[in-house]
Amino acid sequence: MGDLQIVFSRMPDHVDEGEFNHWYDAHLDEILSIPGFVSAQRFRLEPVVVDEDAGVRYRYLALYELEGDVEQILAAMAELNLGSRDSYADRKAAGDDGGPELPAWWDEVRFASWNCIATSERVCAR
Repeated sequence: MGDLQIVFSRMPDHVDEGEFNHWYDAHLDEILSIPGFVSAQRFRLEPVVVDEDAGVRYRYLALYELEGDVEQILAAMAELNLGSRDSYADRKAAGDDGGPELPAWWDEVRFASWNCIATSERVCAR
């Protein structure tokens, strides 16, 4: 497994979960069009240990596997206006017709992402 990018998301409370998942699943193809993004999988998060003092609680995780130079991948992502919620909205406002239409609730959705750079070899259970 290569490096990873993880994206946590939380839809607005008034948005139907099916609608949110339909939009996000269609959006994966836009991300996978970026050279270096080789796979994607989404997960629903179910709390196990909860820190009541923590801020925003995310409900979903998207896990992307990356291959290649992470800085180049991030540059390509930024160039395509896929690097942030605001740049994605700008992309859609400029007339991009690829991928799903920007939903009405877009300004209310919350995302947080991290690049996970491997610091060791993968260890498997015996």
